[in-house]
Amino acid sequence: MSDRIRNVATIAVLATMAVALAVLVLTNPSDADRVESIGERIKCPVCQGESIANSPSEMARDMMSLVEERVEEGASDEAIVDDLLASYSGAVLLDPPASGSTLVLWLAPLGALAVGMGVILWWKSHPSGEAIDRGPRPRSGGRRLVPLLVLAGAFAIVVVVAGFFLQEREGPASGIAGLAGENLDEVSNETMEAVIAANADNPQVDGMRLALAERYYEEGDFQSAFPHYFAVADSPDSTEPQAVTALVRLGWMTWQGNGEAGTALDLFDQALAIDPDSDTALYLKALVLWCGPGDFEQAAALLEEVLADPELTGESRDVVQSDLDAIESGATCS
Repeated sequence: MSDRIRNVATIAVLATMAVALAVLVLTNPSDADRVESIGERIKCPVCQGESIANSPSEMARDMMSLVEERVEEGASDEAIVDDLLASYSGAVLLDPPASGSTLVLWLAPLGALAVGMGVILWWKSHPSGEAIDRGPRPRSGGRRLVPLLVLAGAFAIVVVVAGFFLQEREGPASGIAGLAGENLDEVSNETMEAVIAANADNPQVDGMRLALAERYYEEGDFQSAFPHYFAVADSPDSTEPQAVTALVRLGWMTWQGNGEAGTALDLFDQALAIDPDSDTALYLKALVLWCGPGDFEQAAALLEEVLADPELTGESRDVVQSDLDAIESGATCS
């Protein structure tokens, strides 16, 4: 086999490897990638041209939760899309925009192929002998290395791009950057705010958000506490106890800050839908019913439900019983 044929064959092998690597990456998406990709294909039924992956609406979040469940069950993308279109009136297919990282991966192997073809054409148009005889000169293998080095470089670029892509799509690190191993009691509010902002997409940040919101709440700084409680209550990654605490705090701040009984009661009901036995939610809902619309009967029933909890501590039991006695005597809320 001649040197030229050997070089051309090597170039073809390298180009094929580059394409195969990119195809391997693109055809083996993670579950999170699949959920995002499917969500970008479906138009939100109650939004103006937004996909359910990008919409903040409650319906869109419900649809994305369904996508996550179906992906975990092992359903195919097309089956999931069909389920969504059949279950939600107004949901239609969208043409998903190409994301930056995915677009680079598609273009990188094509670029490698283009470089390879260019090198092959250049090699064919520059034979090893020169048109003008410049006399005898030592034989050099340098020129034969040029196309190999160029293709190897292109292949390396594809490998690096794929590596970054795979690292990125693994999701956030398990820890929260900036506070690894730190005791939150020793961390200032300002530092926690900065770390939360830098780790907004990390599921573990909900715990820190709630801790910071509780600080603000205890200080009476409802304005600073509110957005953090809201973020925890709205987060799909928060635990049930975290969500209940956030909803209860939001309800009580809404009542104390603005006197909005209806909104406060709705937030308490959301908390109770998650944990029907939450003594705090039951007690505060009773107080708002008593002090707001003056629904003495329902308020008393809720306080009796709290008192029925055998785990209610002595001091708390005394407070609840005192309020119940006042309600039953017809006293107005003080």
